[in-house]
This record gives sequence, structure tokens and C-alpha cells, in this order.
Amino acid sequence: MNDTPEARVGPSIEALILDALLQSAAAGILSIGSGGSLHTVNAAACKMFGYTADELVGKNVSMLMAGNDRRRHDHYMERYLETGESRIVGIGREVIGRRKDGQLFPLHLSIGEFTVAGETFFTGVLIDLSKQKAAEERLAHQEALFRAVYECLPDPVVITDPVHRIRKVNPAFTRVFGYGGNDLDGQPTEGLFARQEDWETACKTVAGQNTSIHEISARVLDFRRASGEVFPGSVVSMAIETADKRSLGQLDLIRDISAERRQEAQLMQAQRMEAIGQLAGGIAHDFNNILTVVIGNVELLEMRLGENEATLALAREAREAAEMGARLTDRLLTFGRRQMLETQRINLNVFVLGLMDILRRTIGEDIDVSTSLSTDLDLTEVDPGEVENALLNLAINARDAMPRGGRLVIETRNVDLDAAAVAGTSELSPGRYVVLSVSDTGHGMTADVKARAFEPFFTTKRGGPSGKGTGLGLATIYGFVKQSGGHATIASAPNEGTTVELFLPAVRRFAADTGAGTQAHAALPDGGGRRVLVVEDNDSVRRLTCRRLTELGYGVAEAANAVAALELLAKDSRFDLVFSDVVMPGGLSGLDLAREVAHHFPRVKVLLTTGYAEEMVPSTESGAPIAPVLRKPYGQGELARAVAEIIADQQMLT
Repeated sequence: MNDTPEARVGPSIEALILDALLQSAAAGILSIGSGGSLHTVNAAACKMFGYTADELVGKNVSMLMAGNDRRRHDHYMERYLETGESRIVGIGREVIGRRKDGQLFPLHLSIGEFTVAGETFFTGVLIDLSKQKAAEERLAHQEALFRAVYECLPDPVVITDPVHRIRKVNPAFTRVFGYGGNDLDGQPTEGLFARQEDWETACKTVAGQNTSIHEISARVLDFRRASGEVFPGSVVSMAIETADKRSLGQLDLIRDISAERRQEAQLMQAQRMEAIGQLAGGIAHDFNNILTVVIGNVELLEMRLGENEATLALAREAREAAEMGARLTDRLLTFGRRQMLETQRINLNVFVLGLMDILRRTIGEDIDVSTSLSTDLDLTEVDPGEVENALLNLAINARDAMPRGGRLVIETRNVDLDAAAVAGTSELSPGRYVVLSVSDTGHGMTADVKARAFEPFFTTKRGGPSGKGTGLGLATIYGFVKQSGGHATIASAPNEGTTVELFLPAVRRFAADTGAGTQAHAALPDGGGRRVLVVEDNDSVRRLTCRRLTELGYGVAEAANAVAALELLAKDSRFDLVFSDVVMPGGLSGLDLAREVAHHFPRVKVLLTTGYAEEMVPSTESGAPIAPVLRKPYGQGELARAVAEIIADQQMLT
């Protein structure tokens, strides 16, 4: 023991300062003897491992190490004791420490070597890396998440530097824009835009963001693919900045909205066509009432004129003009999808081949007509007359588009459309269709003309060689196809010809038309005094119908609506037939009247009449229609036969 005066004074100032430095250091500091035992530990090391100094001093340092590092340390110490080679000394490395509670944690270890009184000691400086490692793991997770989102986004992502040069793009960019992954690396973004002003707008929008955080701006601009095609894109841009507002560039997320724009245009066109169809159908229905009165009165006039040929010729000409008007309203009703279709199950191949001679004569010898018909074509249930009208109209349009000759191809095929195939249009449902396609090599259509081609009364032929065009050809085709449950499309461009495709459901049933067709005048059945109750809200039509039936030998009573008719029947039910319009005011329609008559007056038969097929008569539980239908305008012969047949059926039953 040293008993000098200096020793009795105690530790020197230098020793106290060194001890204070040791204990106040933020890093853990250990001193280790050559045998591996701990001599000194500072407060930071105790806190780091969860021990007190007394629990550590004199213990082997390996207690603070995880398994692999402990074995490695023990091996180094054995080697040092045998050879004096201290491989554990160095600038530091990362190891795994063990706390008192057994928890493992990463730390950085730097080891130094010193000698005191001939004995070698080692110092260990320890820095806990737990927080740093946790931060690194969070950053790695965020980077992995960002990369996954970046790589998997279905929309293009473009990352640029502060001067708008492309630095990174995702896989969706190459798919949408058509460039390779590195084709545009370092290139300015200007080439991605369709117009210079769009590029300038994009640059100014992000440059004008004046916040300390990322601000998002959204806009729609026109872009250009590698092929040169221009497309609309919805762009969301984010400024990339440091905390001190230094710009690092920007991120652009671009969504191709071409399909959405097409769907919007199709929806607007469908709504427009529906509105026009409603208007056309309503006008045609009103005209049918007017023409019913005109044709009926002229027919009665013809019957009274006797042998006066000059006057008969005038009446006949008036009737024929009215009948032409009726045919025009039929075309309007077809466009408005309110025409009655006389459907049959047909093979379009047989139908097309049967019309080829007529088509060739119609379009002339300077146009080559050919067919490409599917060998296993499904049947489709349509009105053959409407198909014939469609083919003739399309052939005539093709002829007019090829004044110097050309080629016309008529094609048929089957097609199965699933939900994905019809996702871009609201006009078709998934299912199997028979497609009738008519293609020509004519002058084609502009986009504006194509958009309006199916509108009624829209025509480009007014200035043509014929100087005329009703504008109802394609409109009628459109209405017929839509009423048949299908869809019509046009593919055309200037100087590239036109292809019109009619999608018709394969073997699909439609409601049968029970109305009588036009028949030639013949000897008309006599009413023989049988009684008919006429129910019609239009005064002119009701008066005419009563005159017609009286002329045919029937006893006639009349009512302006269904309620009045039921009141008449309640007082006197000795009628053979109720002849009623379908649509009437007063709360009860002709259909309601037919049900009431069938329930309360089962002996009385009902014949309905209507100007269009929208009020198609529903069926009873047995599948039979509630009542037969005679469509307006009808001739005297049609009326006579329809009434006589129904009354005759009733008499056979009784």
C-alpha cells in the first residue's frame, strides 16, 4: 500500500476529470483485461445493457455478447493469449449485444489497446444502433412499398428533375406511351405533350406551388404516344422538395382517359338518339291518328262515288298520298323503336344470297359486289322486311359513296361478347350475336358526320347528283336493330371507306305482332246488325270508326274513355265486341279495359288498336294475348276482316 503524502491526499485532479469524462460520455465505454474480464464500465454502458457497475466489473465481457459474436470473441482472446496477436483491435464493426433481460440489439463496437504497468488492457467504445436500425428498416419498408406501388400502378408515372428532364418511368408508362423503359432517360418532357402550350401549362402549374409541403394539382391535357397518336390524359402532379423548399423535381401521374371519353360520347349519343326516338315516335303516333281519319274518310268517299271516274281518281290519289304518309310514319316508328316487328327465325346467309341479284341491279355494274358468309352462322329472329330494307339502304349508301366505282363486301359471322367485350359501351349486353357487316371503299365519313349518321333527317345527299335524301335510311336501320335487341356501329374515316355492322341477337324471341297486315280490297264481310262498342278518346278517329262500322252493317255505340265504356256495359252488356284504343286518358288504358271486360263481361270480345307497338299487349297465364291488336292506320278491309273474325270466333265458342 502506498502511504506517501500524495497518496493520502486522494485522486488527482486529472484522474477526477478523466473519470467524469468517462461517466458523462454518451457512448458506452468498457475496459477489459487480457483475460476478457471487465475492469471499468461507464454509466452509458450500464444503461445500455441494463446492469449496474457492480454486476459487470470482474465478469467476462462475453456475457454482453450474442452467441456468434461471443464465440468469435472467445476465439480471438484465446488466440491473443497464445500468440499475442490482437485481431480484435480495429476501427470498429457492427455486432449484436445482449441486454440483462436477454434482448438482443445491434451496436457498433470499436476496440483500442493500451498497457499499464506491463499489463495489456483493451477499451471498447459502444454505440447502440437500435434506433438507427429501426429507422433504416422503416426506410427500407417505405422504399419497398413505394417501389411495389410504383411498379404495379396501372397508370404511367414520370419522375423528372428540376429542369423537367425525365429521370425515371414505371412499366405502365412504356405500355401507354409506347416507349422503351430507358428511351427517354434524360430527355425533356416536352416530347410527351401534343402541344407546346400544354407542356408549358404543366411546368407552370407545379412551379407555381407555393407551400412548404407537397401540393397536388389535377388537370386534363393532351399527350402524344411514340406512334404520334394524341390522347387525353388526366394528370396529377406533385412537386418534390426538400424541407428547405429546394426543388428536387416533380412526379407526374398520368391516366389515359381515351376510353372514358369514348364511353361518355357513346352515352351522350345514346341519350340523344333516345330523345330523338321518343320525339319521332310521338310525332308518328299523332300522325297515325290523323292519317287514320284521312284514309278512312277517303275510303268511305270512294265507296259513295259510284261510277264517277274523274272524282274517283282524285279520291284515289288522295288516299295513295295518305298511305305514303303512313309508310313514312312507319319509318319514324321504326327509328323510335315503337314499330311492330313481324319476326321470323331466319338464316341471314340465305337471306343475303336471295337479295344479291336485286342488290347488283340496284348499285350498278361499276361496283364489285362480293360476300364473305360464315359457314356455321347461327339463326337470328328478326323482321325479314326490315333486314331487306337495311341491306338495300346500306347498298344504296355505298353506291352513292363510290361514284367512280369500287367494291362492296357483305359479311356475316357469329360473335360471343363477354362482359369485358361490352364494357366500353352501354348499347350491348353480353351474349351471342349474329353480325351482318356491309363495307365499301367509298369516300368515307368525317368524325362529325359519323357521329350524326344515325340521326333522323340528317343527310349529306342534298347536294348530291340526285339532289335529295330523306335522312331516314340509317335512322330506320338503327331503330330496327335496337328494337330487335341489338346494336349498330359505323367505322369510317375520310377516303378510307365505311363499314356498318349490325349486331343481332342469335335465336332470340320477340313479342309476336298480332296486327293484321295490309290486304287488297275485296268483298267485305257484313256486320249483320251485330253490336260494337267503340272506345276512342280522339273525337275524329272515334266518329270515323263509327261511320266505318256502320257502313259495314254493325250496330255501333261509342265512348270517349274506358270509364264511360264500363258504365255503358254495366247498363247494357249485349255487345258482341269492344273496339278500343290502347292509350287513353281517365286513369284506365285500353289494356285495363280489356281486363275488366274479360272479368265482368266474359261473353264480350275485345279488339285493341294502337299507333305503335310500345303498348304491346301482354299475355295471359296461358300465354295467349289479352286481346288482338289492329295497328293504325288501317284500311276499311283490315277493319272489316279483323272485327268479323273475332265475332265469328266468339260465336263458334258459344
